[in-house]
Amino acid sequence: MKKCLVLGGGFAGLTSAVYLSKAGFKVELLEASPKLGGRAYSLLEPVTGEIVDNGQHIFMGCYKETLKFLKVTGSLGKLEFQGSLTINFLKENNKLFQLSASKFLYPLNLLLALLNYKAITFSERLLMLKFFFKLPFNLNKDLCKMTVLEWLEKENQNENIRKAFWDFLSIGALNTNPETASAKVFSDTLKEIFLRGSKAAKIILAREGLSETYCNSAQKFIGKNGGEISLSEKAEELIVENHKIIKVKTGKREISDYDFVVSALPHYALEKIIEIKNHFKNPVLQYSSILSVHLWLKQNNLQKSFYGLIGSQIHWVFNHISYLTLVISDAERFMELSKEEIFAIAYEELNKFMGISREEITTYKVIKEKRATFIPSNNVLGSRPETETKIKNLFLAGDWIETGLPSTIESAVKSGRMAADLIINHKQ
Repeated sequence: MKKCLVLGGGFAGLTSAVYLSKAGFKVELLEASPKLGGRAYSLLEPVTGEIVDNGQHIFMGCYKETLKFLKVTGSLGKLEFQGSLTINFLKENNKLFQLSASKFLYPLNLLLALLNYKAITFSERLLMLKFFFKLPFNLNKDLCKMTVLEWLEKENQNENIRKAFWDFLSIGALNTNPETASAKVFSDTLKEIFLRGSKAAKIILAREGLSETYCNSAQKFIGKNGGEISLSEKAEELIVENHKIIKVKTGKREISDYDFVVSALPHYALEKIIEIKNHFKNPVLQYSSILSVHLWLKQNNLQKSFYGLIGSQIHWVFNHISYLTLVISDAERFMELSKEEIFAIAYEELNKFMGISREEITTYKVIKEKRATFIPSNNVLGSRPETETKIKNLFLAGDWIETGLPSTIESAVKSGRMAADLIINHKQ
């Protein structure tokens, strides 16, 4: 039985470990922290005793790799699938607008949903439809030279349309300001969501926390198939000789009894333990933050499972019944604020949009993820490394390698499956 050492217990590393153990490999996964999940995990809120995520994550029907993985680990039943695409938006003073796809056949259902989206004027909806009609025909060579904002302005998507629709997609999916994000990356993302059938655009929410949905099931699967997971063990150096990793040094031991190594470490962690530029592409990555605020209310009268707030500093509000989760993407401007300052902004916005007063909030928790995702600017295009490297027994995984996707859970899962597939085929 051949052995594979997986470095990193985030979604990419767990995916590689699951598929490799399923294929009959002896797998050992090393994770530097005392928990699995990387930048997407659950934790206990001590005051309320509830499990909360470090950041609310939306799955979508186009997340084929993620859904396949969750099926393998037996976690699909922990997801709640929309019957059809439905998003509730709010303007100030609780003014509700719905973007909802009907039961008509695809793509007519999505087109009618856009045409009936009354948060913008009818003429603006026609401009938005025109944009979507042109989407399959845009040239990549042109998009590679533009930011998302430049592309939208070129296609006459005015500020009102951007605030009521495009900002939720671009900032939410890319976690980056439209002035910085690549139009090419955004175009590819839109095609995955809207041009891959009706199911692709549906939103999927987890009924349980990220760790409970993803990490725990994966951990059990790996153990059931003979694998091992070592937490609180950090890889500190990769020793390379003759184009092979001959030894992995951790803070506790030296490991050399393996046939393959999968690095599922973030770029900034991997470059500390190996000279990247000598063995594969070394992109210059900058990072963007995500801010989450969990709020507990005396009484929750909200009817919908989640809302987008139009023109607010808060992008999304997720309703967990017993508490709310507020999410701000591209949140760099909030990272230096105190928790008290962030909370003050949060309840002011909730009051403005939902009529929730400070007195109704019993407690709160602020979570900052400073390096949540890399920024998908045009400078990054073509610079992300492939799964296979010049080192014969080293394969890369992680949302930052070349998956054709932005820095998302789906990208991480896809990368982990790609690494496992190459190793499995190498075995044969």
